[in-house]
Amino acid sequence: MISSDSWINAIGGERDQDGQLTLRTVIAHIRGAVIETGFVSLGRITRGLKEAYRPLSIDEDVLGKTVKEAIRVLLLSGDIDEFETSAGRGYAATPPRRVVWNGSRAVLLGRSLHGNSQSVVRQLAPEEGSDDAVTITLSDELGRPEWRSALVELNAADVVDGDVGALFEVASSLATSGDRYSLDEPETIAVLSGRGKYFGQPEPVPSGRWQRPTEGGCFPAIIKTGYSFRNVVLNVDAGSTKLWQPASLDLWRWVVVGFTIARGDPVTSYDSSSQRLDFLTPPPKQLERIALLTGSKIGPWSWTIDADAYGIIIDALGPNQRASGVSRGRSAY
Repeated sequence: MISSDSWINAIGGERDQDGQLTLRTVIAHIRGAVIETGFVSLGRITRGLKEAYRPLSIDEDVLGKTVKEAIRVLLLSGDIDEFETSAGRGYAATPPRRVVWNGSRAVLLGRSLHGNSQSVVRQLAPEEGSDDAVTITLSDELGRPEWRSALVELNAADVVDGDVGALFEVASSLATSGDRYSLDEPETIAVLSGRGKYFGQPEPVPSGRWQRPTEGGCFPAIIKTGYSFRNVVLNVDAGSTKLWQPASLDLWRWVVVGFTIARGDPVTSYDSSSQRLDFLTPPPKQLERIALLTGSKIGPWSWTIDADAYGIIIDALGPNQRASGVSRGRSAY
């Protein structure tokens, strides 16, 4: 019988300190299967991985969570696309492309057979090419900042020349004329009315910037309803309280970024000597994607990225947010 160590070496995998397969191993196997097959259903991915990892005695519950996160990262990076079919969800590789910026590396995305297949995002040296992928800049890959697109969708296209703080101004206006809400049960709601670097959490007890609503104003908020939560913008007024609920969690995160900037507080912390980036609010997908493509994750909201990549994140927040003293190279936008 083949040993588990021999089998994990045979499939090019690695374990974490708990003996479970690492995220990058599962990402590499899913990405390889999607590229090789062209289109793979979620069910087939799950069954195939369980069978491939059977000799390793992997905890299936842990594996399920790792598969879910692996697919999220692959979608976020742009390696794969998700499709809904009559048979359920499925995944296909995106067109192959080599993405470059003024950094110390490039990344390979999509349906290419090159690059380091064992990494979360396949990396290349800046001068290293790929004969099956086109070369594009990171700015072309990202497109315009998603908060600008959100302003257009909210019929506020006339303010897209400002920074992301303009999004919170629009959200405030929508909350002022939004649905009525009662504050009779203040323990079910937490608002971002506090200040400071620590973001904290709304439940089970508010901490950091989170507080119970005790003063008037307009704030991003979370309402607890049973076992679920609503991410809203709450306008607290002496006469009445109203709210607006963004269409997605990601849009709410952009509103939080805009709210933080509008108050004059930082949304990131960057140490140029260690190249450590910390997001001080939940990062919207596009900002997390920049960090994913250009850096290495070291914590839930923390990455190691070079100054050029950090400059791209700052530029994505709008022209008024360009950090002084940071060598960014060419702007991404």
